[in-house]
Amino acid sequence: MDQARHFLTQFTGTQAYLVFYFVLVGCGIGFPFNSDLTLISASVLAALGYFKLPFLIPIAFLGLLSGDTINFFVARKYGPRILTRAPFRWILSPEKVSSAEKFLEENGTRFLFCVRFLPLIRTALFFTAGSLQVKPKTFYLLNGVATIIYLSILMNLAFYAGENIDSLVSTFKHFQFFLLGSLILLVLAVIIRRKMKGPILS
Repeated sequence: MDQARHFLTQFTGTQAYLVFYFVLVGCGIGFPFNSDLTLISASVLAALGYFKLPFLIPIAFLGLLSGDTINFFVARKYGPRILTRAPFRWILSPEKVSSAEKFLEENGTRFLFCVRFLPLIRTALFFTAGSLQVKPKTFYLLNGVATIIYLSILMNLAFYAGENIDSLVSTFKHFQFFLLGSLILLVLAVIIRRKMKGPILS
């Protein structure tokens, strides 16, 4: 996190906000940046006077949503073609893709809303949603609402945490992994339940 803070302090004024925006866009399309640490670092810098938090939050929203949008629509256009090529088609047969599309259609609300709160796999999950042709309206509505909630909580907590920021980061990471584990268990439970009624991905 110190590296993110040091990087952001290399810029001033409008340039600093633009860099912050484009770093978050990069996070959404798979660049090796950590969006959580970038958001927390920028919020701490806001507490120190480098940024203004009322400007940071909407810029963060636009940056995250811009990156997610690029990822999602690239996947919508090229994802199905990618899924028909080796080795992807060996892993996901057309039948499995069709079943997964049906699963996302029926469970997409819960799935897409939770993605914003999960660590490590957001980019892959949004790409998967695009590849499986989740409706853009569903994507924007659920991801947008989740992102507003996520940013409002995380950035305000980081802003007011001040010197206790390291403790906040540790707690936040534990919460994210707990949520990720809970979602995995929930998905497994849904799959097992549906398999008992009839095959989903077989």
